Amino acid sequence: MKKSFKHIIRASLLTAFAAGMTGCLEETFPGSATITADQIANADKTYLANAIPAYFTTYSSSYNWDTGFTSFGHWRDVMTADMPIYDSGYDYFYYFNTQNYLGDYELQTVFWRRYYYLLQKCNSVIAVCDKTPGGPDAVNLGMALTYRAWVYMELMRTYEYKATGVPRLDQFAETNGIYGLTVPLVTEKTTEADTRHLPRAPFTQMYRFIMDDLNDAEILLADVQTASAKNMVSRGVVYGMKARLWLEMGSRFEKHAEDLQLQLEMENNEDYVSLDKLGINTANDCFANAATYARKAIGDGYTPLSQSEWYDPVNGFNTPVSSWMLCVIINSNNGLAKECTWQSMVSFQSPEATYGISTTEYNAYRMIDARLYSEMNANDWRRDTWIDPEDVGSASAFAAKYAKTTSMSSEEWQKYAAYAGFKFHPAQGARDVASTGNAISFPLMRIEEMYLIEAEAAAHSEGPGAGKALLEAFMNSYRMVPGKTFTCRGSSLDGVVDEIFRQKRIELWGEGLILWDYRRLEKAIERGYPGTNHPALYRYNSYANNVAPWTNFYIPDRVNQLNPLCKLNPDPSNAIPTLWKE
Repeated sequence: MKKSFKHIIRASLLTAFAAGMTGCLEETFPGSATITADQIANADKTYLANAIPAYFTTYSSSYNWDTGFTSFGHWRDVMTADMPIYDSGYDYFYYFNTQNYLGDYELQTVFWRRYYYLLQKCNSVIAVCDKTPGGPDAVNLGMALTYRAWVYMELMRTYEYKATGVPRLDQFAETNGIYGLTVPLVTEKTTEADTRHLPRAPFTQMYRFIMDDLNDAEILLADVQTASAKNMVSRGVVYGMKARLWLEMGSRFEKHAEDLQLQLEMENNEDYVSLDKLGINTANDCFANAATYARKAIGDGYTPLSQSEWYDPVNGFNTPVSSWMLCVIINSNNGLAKECTWQSMVSFQSPEATYGISTTEYNAYRMIDARLYSEMNANDWRRDTWIDPEDVGSASAFAAKYAKTTSMSSEEWQKYAAYAGFKFHPAQGARDVASTGNAISFPLMRIEEMYLIEAEAAAHSEGPGAGKALLEAFMNSYRMVPGKTFTCRGSSLDGVVDEIFRQKRIELWGEGLILWDYRRLEKAIERGYPGTNHPALYRYNSYANNVAPWTNFYIPDRVNQLNPLCKLNPDPSNAIPTLWKE
C-alpha cells in the first residue's frame, strides 16, 4: 500500500492519543478514555466500526428539533430557499430563517460537539486497526477513514467563512485572518495538549487531508462493491465522496484563482509531507477528476429511482433501494423510533403521519419553493410530489395525479395548500403508530447526485455541450413522462450549470445536501419575491455572488476559551434586513 499509511499511527503510539483526549477538552474535542495494550489486542474492531453509523441516530429529548444527524440536514435545507413551511407556528427550525440566535447559543454547541464526537469514534477505529490491505481490519479501517472524510467535509463546508457582501461580517473576517480557515484537525495522533493549541486548518491542508483518507479507503475497499448494509461503506461511496470533493475544489479554484495558486504552492509544503499531493494544475483538472469518480460510482451497480419507487407511499424515501449509496438507519429498537413521536424526521417531513406536526392540525408541513416549482418541466413526473396550485382541493386531480403518491384519502389530501410536499413517508406506511413509522432509513448519498455531478463537471472540463448532453440523457432516461423530452434551457457554461443546479434542487429536495451547492456556487438565497410562499418573517434575500451570511456557522465561544488558537467566525445574526411583508 502506498506510503504505508504514514499519517496513521501504529498501535505502539496509541497511548498518546487515547490518554490525551480526556478531561475538560472533551467539551470541545471529544475523545476517549485510556486504552491499554491488551484492550487494543482484544478489541472487537467490527463493534467499534459499527459504532460510527450507530452514532448518527444519537439525539437529545431536550431539543424539539433533534433527530440526530438527520436533523442537521433538515436545518441545512430550511436555511435555503427550497423548503418553506406553511405555518411557522410549530416550526422548530426557525432560527436561521429569522436570523436570530445564530451566535453563541446551544444549537451551535450541539452541532460542534456531535461532529467531533463522531470524529472520535472514527479515530478510535483507525488507531487500533491493522493497516494491511486485504488484512483482517481492511473493511473496518476503510469505513472509518471514509466516515472521517465525510465528517471533515461537512465541517469544512459548515464552518469555513465565505464572503457574504455584508461589510461588518466580511471586514471582521478580513481583519481577524479568518478567510480560508476550516476547522481544527483532530486525528488519532492528537493529544490533549495539542487540542489546547490547535488552530483551524487552512483549506489547502484540509483538502489534502480529506483526499488522503479517501485515497487510503479506496485501496482498502477496492473489492467491496456491496456493503453489508447501506449505512456501511462500499467502494462506490468512496467514489462518490471523491466526486463531491473534486467538484468542491473545481468550483473554488475556477472562481478564485488566488486560491488555486495557494493550493499549488502548498503541494511541496513540508508540513503536508505525510499527505498525498493533489496532482492538479488547473480548476479543470479538478472537474475532470470529479467527472471520472462520479462515472466510477455510476458504473458500480446503482440504479436511479424509478417513478414507482419515488412515489411508493409505503417504502418511498424511508427504505434503502438500488439508488441509495449511503444512509442513516433507524431501527425499531432505536430511541428515535421507540421513544419519540412528533420529534422525528417523519413528523417534520411526512404529512401522512397523524402523530406529526406536518398534519393540517399543526400546519407545519414543508413545501417546495413556488418559483422553483414554476421552473420545473411540465412533463417531469417528479412534479406530482408537490401539489400544483391549480389542483388544490380538487378531488378529480387527486384521483388522476396524486393518489399514487400518498396513502391519504382524497378528503385528507384536499386540506393541504399548494406546493405541499409528499416525498417522505412513514416506515411501512404506518401513519398512526410512531414506533413503527419512525423506524426509517434516510439517504446521505444517492446515485442521482453522481449523474448531476458528472454533468456539471463535464460542462467545465469538456465544454458546456458535454454537460448539457449528460443532463439531458439523465432527465430523459429517468425523470420524464414516457414519450416526452427534456431539453436543457441553457447552452452557455453558466446556463448549463444553472440548469443542473435547478435539477439538483428538485431531485435532492429534503435530503439535506443542497446548501453545499448554494455555498459552493455562491448562489443567493432568495425567499422574498412576488408570489413567494415563504412566511413573511422568513423573507430574507442574500446578496448575489456571495453566500448567505446565516450559512456561515458560528463556532461556540467555549471552543476558543479552551483552545485560543481556534479563531471564531463573526456572529451572523440579523445581518440582512427583511425585504418583503404580507
